[in-house]
Amino acid sequence: MPNRILILSGPTHEYIDPVRFIGNASSGRMGKALAERSIQLNYEIEFITGPVAEENLPRIGTEHIHRVVSAEEMLAAAKSLFQLSEIVIFAAAVADYAPIEKRAEKRAKSADELTLRLRPTPDIAKTLCAKKGEGQIAIGFALQTADAEANARRKLETKNLNGIVLNSPTSLGATCGTFSFLSTQGELFDEWGCIDKTECANKIFDAIHRLQET
Repeated sequence: MPNRILILSGPTHEYIDPVRFIGNASSGRMGKALAERSIQLNYEIEFITGPVAEENLPRIGTEHIHRVVSAEEMLAAAKSLFQLSEIVIFAAAVADYAPIEKRAEKRAKSADELTLRLRPTPDIAKTLCAKKGEGQIAIGFALQTADAEANARRKLETKNLNGIVLNSPTSLGATCGTFSFLSTQGELFDEWGCIDKTECANKIFDAIHRLQET
């Protein structure tokens, strides 16, 4: 029986009113590349995605693609699939904050300043990996602009991940980026350099297989 893998992909949109939201420029291309590599390796895939263009969805059965919008919806969808998966990859770029109040009607534009009250969204990886089982492999992503390695290592530890892919804002919405990989295995730091997301996905699975062998 093939190994089961859960991939979280794309952005989340945290709506202010029916038309405006807080989000980021994530395209879902990294998640698609990971899913395509999973297919090549004969994994059984469950794919949770935020709002992305259709061309950035993997070619797998629609019953295995779970579409969500917000961080809370993504967490709810992942909870039922997490414990069933030998490998989990948190490639989604989840919005860190959501409006405390979502307006039912579109807010009219005004010349006045606008203040939004925001609340933190759930930390999906940290929440799920608190219950990570023995032998289960969890890989995260860290997009950093300052103290990159130190912040990535902190996330690696606090979220109970086995490995984390470090990248920068230049990878958002792009076909390539500059990536590094950090692991709990011997304090590994592996600089992959500027590569396309297909090659990055291949390297991630090479790293996963090394982790499985230890």
